[in-house]
Amino acid sequence: MTPTRLKVLKYFLLHQRNGLSTKEMLKFFFDTSYSKKAKRKIASIEAEGKFKKVYFKGYDTPMYYPESMPITSLERVICESFYDANWHYYEIPQTRVSPDDIVVDCGAAEGLFGFIVAPRCKKVYAIEPLKSFCDSLHKTFAQSNNVEILQLGLSSQDGYASISENDIASSLSIGTGEVKVATLDKLFFENNIPVNYIKIDVEGFDVETLKGAKELIKKNKPKIAVTTYHEKSHAEMITELLLSIVPEYNIHTKGIYQETGSPVMLHAWV
Repeated sequence: MTPTRLKVLKYFLLHQRNGLSTKEMLKFFFDTSYSKKAKRKIASIEAEGKFKKVYFKGYDTPMYYPESMPITSLERVICESFYDANWHYYEIPQTRVSPDDIVVDCGAAEGLFGFIVAPRCKKVYAIEPLKSFCDSLHKTFAQSNNVEILQLGLSSQDGYASISENDIASSLSIGTGEVKVATLDKLFFENNIPVNYIKIDVEGFDVETLKGAKELIKKNKPKIAVTTYHEKSHAEMITELLLSIVPEYNIHTKGIYQETGSPVMLHAWV
């Protein structure tokens, strides 16, 4: 049994359950490995220059992934994006992407979330600061007419940052650097773009990103899926922040992060 699963079980037994049932906990504890589950979804992987060209079962077009990044990271992303029982999964029935949705993918990384939802929504804005991921995003969505890629970081104010490259866990340091940082209000509210779905996975900048979207959220009341495991206090902070902007939001958290016991994801909808 993996150390990660044992840590999660410890929190569950100590009654830090985040709404999980015993059945859900047992399913997690005895689940198949990421590697085996990912392979069930992959039709083939081919090398193409500086990319891995990944074909998924049920999809005609490939997703491109940086050749320099480890296959284990890709396997993790596949499990988080294709299996709805995964605590990191970005949609629940109340926050499922709909045909008329304009989706903002904050921290798009390799772009698998956008790859999955773009065929069933109106528009996807994929926002990602890491150049190697942006290069692969442009390859993946070269023939898509409803995906726009923005090479930016996100926070509560505009500025610049440096980036610490660590494949899917790359993170920003605000202050100085060559990475441009913007707010969602600047990008979308001020341009009157009616965003109605926001997915956020920005390696610890989740709260700051939401602070930079107050006017957009207040006006459009979008469905929101945001990671909360990067900092132990984030689930509570994000809940308070969203309810202060839109009091009628419904809030649902799910999962147990092995290092802190905090929820993995938070979903909000009206």
